[in-house]
Amino acid sequence: MKKNDEEAISIGKSIIKRFFEYYEAEGLDDETEFFPILKIIILSIADGFKNSSQNEEIEKELKNYSRKLYSYLWLLHAREDEEEIDEEYEQREAISNFEKIYREVKV
Repeated sequence: MKKNDEEAISIGKSIIKRFFEYYEAEGLDDETEFFPILKIIILSIADGFKNSSQNEEIEKELKNYSRKLYSYLWLLHAREDEEEIDEEYEQREAISNFEKIYREVKV
């Protein structure tokens, strides 16, 4: 991966992490507020590197990073709601929910 591509991913992850902090603090709705903005962020950063041979890789990396943060928050909330959780089940649910909403949201 080229240095510019690595920088794009690093900047993208920083923006996404800040947006996740805002999402958590403000309690944004997943379907109508959070995912549309998240997808715009990811696609916009990747679009900025359309001439890069790694354009799709940048998008994939940022989406994977977002999925990981979303799953982390999902498990955190599941632990707050119940004393014992099935972490594997919750992880699958988080990933499934992320993929479904991300795929369906139109931007």
